[in-house]
Amino acid sequence: MRRIWLIPLLAFSVCAYAGSTLRVGNQVLTVGDTATHAIELLGTPTYKEPVESTYGGFAGERWQFKRDDGHIIVVTIIGGKVNSIEDRVS
Repeated sequence: MRRIWLIPLLAFSVCAYAGSTLRVGNQVLTVGDTATHAIELLGTPTYKEPVESTYGGFAGERWQFKRDDGHIIVVTIIGGKVNSIEDRVS
């Protein structure tokens, strides 16, 4: 009975993936890399939005990149460095 529930859960888990690395061709973007390196690998962001600090001040930016394979990559930049990487299927 438990196996019946496992398959739908696995199907939903592939819709969005957050990790510390992202392979781009034969190179890798890693949490801690510079914002410049993210732009070198992924190009110009399609969309940027500010990220607020706990007190409502500016903390950084969240960049979205649309890839040819239908994935949307969301990279959060804090202090000029990659803070998080999400890979979403659109």
